[in-house]
Amino acid sequence: MQNGDISNEVVPRLLIAFEGMLGILPEKPENYVVELVARRFGRKQRAAKRTVDAYEINDALARVIWDTTWRHKYSVDVVTYLGEDAVAPLEERLDVEGLPIGRVWSTTPERLARRLPYMPDVAAVFDNENHLIFGSKGRLLPAVPTTLIGAL
Repeated sequence: MQNGDISNEVVPRLLIAFEGMLGILPEKPENYVVELVARRFGRKQRAAKRTVDAYEINDALARVIWDTTWRHKYSVDVVTYLGEDAVAPLEERLDVEGLPIGRVWSTTPERLARRLPYMPDVAAVFDNENHLIFGSKGRLLPAVPTTLIGAL
């Protein structure tokens, strides 16, 4: 709202990749290998939940997400490359962690790169591996200095 008028301004949105950014695999992910085998035998939903549970939440990035939504008024969405089966368990996990995430959705890096020009509300995509295919919106964020996320 500006001067008593309703504003049509779109709230900028940040997309954060779960794999390698918000979710980090431990050094010895015992469950991860088991999940890949279980996924081949048709137990997809249970395997997806175990796969999501194998990741540890990056606490430094979680604090930055809270700061970004609170002070900078950005909306934050999480993108996963694990597949559609992992979306519901990932939403539950992030809800249990208490993170202010708007949406969790599944895609591939290539599909996201094709859709990105038609998403004007997306300010940046934070990813460790695929940041180059996202063009000017792609951001490489090393695992340690997560304080750079507010400086777009």
